[in-house]
Amino acid sequence: SDWENDLALIQLKKPVLMSDKVTPIPLPERGQDLADTLGGTGVITGWGWGIHLTLATSLKHLVVPLANHAECKAEYDLTKRTPAVDDHMFCTGPTKYEENVCFGDAGGALAVTDAATGDIYAAGILSFDKSCQTNKYGVYMKISSYLPWIHSVIRGDTETSSALRSDAMSKMYRYSLQQ
Repeated sequence: SDWENDLALIQLKKPVLMSDKVTPIPLPERGQDLADTLGGTGVITGWGWGIHLTLATSLKHLVVPLANHAECKAEYDLTKRTPAVDDHMFCTGPTKYEENVCFGDAGGALAVTDAATGDIYAAGILSFDKSCQTNKYGVYMKISSYLPWIHSVIRGDTETSSALRSDAMSKMYRYSLQQ
């Protein structure tokens, strides 16, 4: 795929001050690969365009269903002049209200919850989609496929930051399910 390895790590010049409103999202642990769980959902956040293709004035979030990999892969067949979907990617579909990712959402993390542990983590990063089409798939770079590389580049997560992230993501996810 032309979109292989669609991932970058950026080192900030200054440390970020963590709080209840500013937290990184945890990476998946070894063996956590819920991106392939058909019937599951995830939460994507972003500044993408909203209804009637208007610019977002605040950070938006959307609960989207995980999609069938084979169907998504067929949708993005190279013969259709779109990037190919490979095994290092996964897809989400539109909501039951036909909401979907749109312009400006690419690069956002899809958060999922591990039903066995309750852990919330970033399963993927939105790579590309069919630009706001409600009946199409959003394609994500599967973070678990890149964990060895990520871990070789970064280290040093603290217990405090992990607890803050989990708490913040849990609150966001519960709030979005109540909507």
